[in-house]
Amino acid sequence: MNWIYLFIPDTLNLLWLALSLFIAGVIEACLWKTSPFQALNIPIQTNWFGANKKWRGLISLPIAMVASVYLLNLLEILIPALYRQEISFSNLNLIEFGLLVGFIFNLAELPNSFIKRRLDIPPGDENNQLFYFIDHMDSTYGVLILWYFYFHFPLHFIVTGLIVTPLLFMGATELRKKLGLK
Repeated sequence: MNWIYLFIPDTLNLLWLALSLFIAGVIEACLWKTSPFQALNIPIQTNWFGANKKWRGLISLPIAMVASVYLLNLLEILIPALYRQEISFSNLNLIEFGLLVGFIFNLAELPNSFIKRRLDIPPGDENNQLFYFIDHMDSTYGVLILWYFYFHFPLHFIVTGLIVTPLLFMGATELRKKLGLK
């Protein structure tokens, strides 16, 4: 029963950290409409990853993440109750964290895209429930690996993340669709 005492605070902490990715996704959608990112709207490698994996994503999400974590760090400063999280933005190098999380989030999608192209599964196909779930865990699991091995987040936090983050990401994807951002 001790795990429940970690699961709930870890889940709340994950929600806080995941909020940075959601905000970055909104910022990223705005960046894509600018001319520098329109110029980067070219596939990384169509034969390997399909036409939807583009250079602009690998570059725009890290930049958007930096802006997002700075914004949330400011909220932590303005609302001291947010400091009570075990892992807060105030304890991180925001540029390093934002750039790495944004880059790894998108980079971790590429192996899944490569496999799906080999299996002739079209990009964005949500008919196959297994690949729908994998589409929502590849990026988040990539970030969890980064958090554990590079940022040394606690193992109990990562284990909670293995369960919670795909669900959060699926919810965020649905919300972005409803808001017309995806």
